[in-house]
Amino acid sequence: MKKLNLLIGCLLLGMLGNSAAIAADEPEGPKPLLGVEGGINLSSFNGDTVNSVYESRLGFVGGGFLSLPLGSSLSLQPEVLYAQKGGKVNGFDYRLDYVEIPILLDVKVLGPLGILLGPAFNAKVASTDGVVVDNTDVGVILGAQLNVAAFLLSGRYEVGLTDLNSDSKIQNGTFTFLVGLSII
Repeated sequence: MKKLNLLIGCLLLGMLGNSAAIAADEPEGPKPLLGVEGGINLSSFNGDTVNSVYESRLGFVGGGFLSLPLGSSLSLQPEVLYAQKGGKVNGFDYRLDYVEIPILLDVKVLGPLGILLGPAFNAKVASTDGVVVDNTDVGVILGAQLNVAAFLLSGRYEVGLTDLNSDSKIQNGTFTFLVGLSII
């Protein structure tokens, strides 16, 4: 795991340095963007004890984003989202709602298509009565995003890195599909 973290860190630093060098050559680079986005989450529970009685939960996700160019092919994209997560166990709906703060790198790979990668920090704001879960959750996001004019379309997966509570070995896993509009 340490080697993987070191490799990812080196790759990100290399891309950041390359983007900064490219940006220095461009007099008119990309502009910062501010916008709103909304869509759906398809969430479920992951872990060693998760089996066939566990099902997915469909929920809303929405909020705002800021895209800060770090060069012509790299942007830092922090977001603030309200995200409905959770899952179903034996047909019972476990609702876990969070304020989520992803801090993503958007690496352009082909024209307006980019790869999203970064951490997500979650603070629980609501849950099903009687369900004991920690107040915070941390995950890693990997996905893709298409930016066309003022519109964006993204699909991503967030894998939870922390257990939902100290008594379980269960984490959140969430597919997210968003449509966004840049207002500035």
